[in-house]
Amino acid sequence: MNARITLTDIDRPREPLEVEVVESKARTMIVAVPGTIMEFQLRRSSDGAAFEGAIGGRYFRFDPSAPTTSVGAKGKAKTTKAAA
Repeated sequence: MNARITLTDIDRPREPLEVEVVESKARTMIVAVPGTIMEFQLRRSSDGAAFEGAIGGRYFRFDPSAPTTSVGAKGKAKTTKAAA
């Protein structure tokens, strides 16, 4: 799986981190930071909960059920569901 997702920094929500999903299971997700050799694991406490994990002193969260906003070709924002 090579999907890219955006993680939210708990302490700095305006500084997200885009990562590539290496492996995703029901309770764990392994992600890689593009352009580096760094990988780390996100975990969730229960089904339906957000994935959470830390790297380099930063703590990140990813909620696969939350809608994401992206800008389309014409510059208009569109909201879609994120895939886990």
